[in-house]
Amino acid sequence: MEQQPVLTPLLCREARTLLDLDTAEVAFVARIPVAVLETFEAGHAMPPTTVLATLRRVFERGGVAFRPGRSKRGVELSVA
Repeated sequence: MEQQPVLTPLLCREARTLLDLDTAEVAFVARIPVAVLETFEAGHAMPPTTVLATLRRVFERGGVAFRPGRSKRGVELSVA
């Protein structure tokens, strides 16, 4: 079974950008404070793993596939 990559600040920013969402939109859907997302993306603090898992699910539901080894940006839109 392939291990899922950890959601890093860079992967988070790239996924958000790929979906053309701002931090407020992602924070709203993930039900987290905007400041938590902005602080994480800036690399200043690591949120709890539950928050990281929620963010990952939000992006994956939007069609993002995390492929840091196969994609230059580390993310790409999945083709279903």
